[in-house]
Amino acid sequence: MEDTQDKLVKAYLEYFKANEKFEARNSVRTHRYVRKCLREIRELAKTRMEEIHETHNKTRKIKKDNI
Repeated sequence: MEDTQDKLVKAYLEYFKANEKFEARNSVRTHRYVRKCLREIRELAKTRMEEIHETHNKTRKIKKDNI
């Protein structure tokens, strides 16, 4: 099973390819697809931010409880 970090990397690579096509051929189709890729990156980035925040808070709580 893929974690969010892997999904984020794959989404960026897909965006990179889509952006290359958009730059080469600015069409409605390429425009829509590159924006779709960016929305996916944004959603995954938000998910990853939440995961990082939760991990950080858990670690701090464990450290605080051990003191």
